[in-house]
Amino acid sequence: MLGTLKPFSLFFGGSACVIMLATLIGNTSPAFLVLLCLFILLAGLPHGAFDYYILSARYEGGSFACALAVYLCLIAMTAMFWWLAPLWFLSSFLAYSAYHFGDSDWPDERALIKWSWGLSIIGLPCLLTPHAVQPLFAVIAGVTEVAQLTQMTGLLSIPSTVLCCLTHRVSEGSRWNPKPILLMSYAVMCWLAGPLAAFACYFACLHSPFHLTRWRRRIEDASLGGILALTALVMTCLIGLVWWFPVALPAELGSSLDDSTLRYTFLALAALTVPHMTLLFLAER
Repeated sequence: MLGTLKPFSLFFGGSACVIMLATLIGNTSPAFLVLLCLFILLAGLPHGAFDYYILSARYEGGSFACALAVYLCLIAMTAMFWWLAPLWFLSSFLAYSAYHFGDSDWPDERALIKWSWGLSIIGLPCLLTPHAVQPLFAVIAGVTEVAQLTQMTGLLSIPSTVLCCLTHRVSEGSRWNPKPILLMSYAVMCWLAGPLAAFACYFACLHSPFHLTRWRRRIEDASLGGILALTALVMTCLIGLVWWFPVALPAELGSSLDDSTLRYTFLALAALTVPHMTLLFLAER
């Protein structure tokens, strides 16, 4: 069983460190929120930046330029949709991300299990700590009508989590199902450090490393320096947006630098995730 859990040691270690940090500085402090956003971005942007190499490996010449232009257009359309219909887009983005998490983390599982895993990751924080998730959703979307979305997402996590824990496709060297322990650890993180901390640890220490490692094995000529350069470019743009163009949120949500950091972090994730998932869908075909 320990051998089955060994690939997830980074997730368990990162979770322990974040829980200790939350205990030291408080899981509601502005500094903790900013650190979590940086954690999410520094982990998420490199595996998104790798899309450039997936595009260059799949397309050549004019086809590559066209594919890159479509990729950039999808980023712009995603950001525009979020701005014009934030609640609808937040709902769609959560559903889209749920399948992506399952498909990327457990590529050998059936589609039903992939959906169940992703819905568990998205929904467990809504079920266990709805009072903490609702303000996050409200700031990210810039609207206050998020209670129903939070409740529905939380309820969906119940059958999804049960299904994840009861079913597992046995593979070579992995006869035990690690999902119950992973989801239990994720739930404990929600209680002890908050939903944003739990998601940050999952995203930075499980989803992103697994994804990046798998694709780097398939495309060996990708430059680590290029990935870091693209990551630094996006980070610089986001810092500029937070500093020079803080978001105008409803008065009841506040308008602090921390709110802008949170909203721009997840706006960047959304804007990059939609073309990222579309590219992966095509690359797997």
